[in-house]
Amino acid sequence: MHEIAECEKRLIEEEGPVADSERTTFNEDELLPCHYFDYMYGTSTGGLISVMLARLRMTVPQCLEIYRQVGEDLFGHRRNTLPLATKYHHKPLEKAVKTIVSQYCKHHETCTGDDWHPWNVDEDKSQSSSSASSISGHTDRICQSICLTATHSGMIDEAYLLRTYDHRYDPLIAPVWVTPYNEGADKLKIWQVTRATSAAPFFFKMLEADFGDKHKTGFKDGGIRENNPSYAAYSEHASLKGDEHEPALLLSIGTGRPDTKNDGFASVWPGPFGKVPLLQKWSEKFAVFKNVLIKYTEGEDRHKMMRTIARGEHRWYKRLNVDEGLQDMPLDEWEEGVWTNSATGITKKVPGGKSLSKMENVTHDYLDRNDAKTKPPLLEYAPPKVMLQQVAERLVRHRRLREATKHDDLRRWQTHMGQWLTGTLKEEDGKATPKPGIKSQSRRSSAQTSSSNPPKAAPVGTSTPILSDSTNLSSPGPTGKTTRVVSSHLTQDDVCAKEPHQSAQVDIPVIVTSEPTELFGTQTKR
Repeated sequence: MHEIAECEKRLIEEEGPVADSERTTFNEDELLPCHYFDYMYGTSTGGLISVMLARLRMTVPQCLEIYRQVGEDLFGHRRNTLPLATKYHHKPLEKAVKTIVSQYCKHHETCTGDDWHPWNVDEDKSQSSSSASSISGHTDRICQSICLTATHSGMIDEAYLLRTYDHRYDPLIAPVWVTPYNEGADKLKIWQVTRATSAAPFFFKMLEADFGDKHKTGFKDGGIRENNPSYAAYSEHASLKGDEHEPALLLSIGTGRPDTKNDGFASVWPGPFGKVPLLQKWSEKFAVFKNVLIKYTEGEDRHKMMRTIARGEHRWYKRLNVDEGLQDMPLDEWEEGVWTNSATGITKKVPGGKSLSKMENVTHDYLDRNDAKTKPPLLEYAPPKVMLQQVAERLVRHRRLREATKHDDLRRWQTHMGQWLTGTLKEEDGKATPKPGIKSQSRRSSAQTSSSNPPKAAPVGTSTPILSDSTNLSSPGPTGKTTRVVSSHLTQDDVCAKEPHQSAQVDIPVIVTSEPTELFGTQTKR
């Protein structure tokens, strides 16, 4: 959130504060991502991230601290080493999520950790099927969490969406090309949703949820259907807003590019063994097997699809994905080693320290890169650090516009800012102060990243494009105006620069998606 905080401060200096604004300071460690995004989609660890940032409305430093605590509980104690057996117990994950919910819940003074995932649930209404809606009332314009999971549906490439809001497909609004995912908001606890989206085969046991009438539904990691949730987010947006409206921003955060050398063809064995027919056949079959496994965990195919739909990454679609250093990291890697606490500067040997340091270092290298890679397989229109700055400016301008037009629909603005979470009007929510039980540590650094799927050590996932700071580019924005980016700063002709009388309380959602990724375990420094 460092870039967002810096952009907020810069725009106040250049353009002044938003009229009638009560905001005077922007502390990067206390900014809430849910104040800048409308929807957060995640698969596996990305799903857990979307729950913490959107449903529990936590800060990024709080999520990173939780990750470091929970990582050891989940991956520090292997349950089974037998082939095809479930490697880890699921109970520590359930217990950890319940603890997180009880500490960071903003609905009540005391919380048992058994909160429902949907914002509004009719406690007395039984749910006969997982697709039936159990939602009463309407939570308008608050940041929503959507976790991708998989059920036994006969659809090999279509995920099942666990939403915090009730969604219906209106044939008068939804284009014919949208994917008709399940409707409604399933009546599941937050801990059940996080278990469902992160139940990676061979790592955690499948979640079986009882929906009444002797009906049980099994949920597995959404990655076996859609590891990259960006298309699901785009399709859902179109089903809500129609074919003619694009998102203000769809930011996709990946888990690291895969090793492109595993293309389904075997390398030639050195020496005389390379000419043995039996070994050649075995090598080719094993190469295909490795290629299939990579396709299961990578999100580049969906990225290519989204880049085609958006006609590039220089407009409303953008993706951040580490390009080097994570391709050989196992999904559950959690090795003890030296790690530096960026908040205190103390370096010491800790559980998972080697894995954390590796994830942080390669992420820092990626975000500090000054050049854009323009040769296949990686095609970038700008360096990652510039893209991050441009994403931040778009998010900040969108937030400022929303605040400037808050009196067009004051209740909607108050809802978005979390002032009606308890059912009565209160001051806007800020940094959640954990109740006794979890030691939350605020981490300060020059820049921070949110994440996407399971870290190679825990399950969760998002994406956004940026322009080169050495190039002047123009592109039409959702409003029909031209967005011109010069030296990484958007001009006042930005997509969000509407006239004050034009309400920004509606119609141009900002979406973030995340896959299972190492980015979750990092906090960038600059």
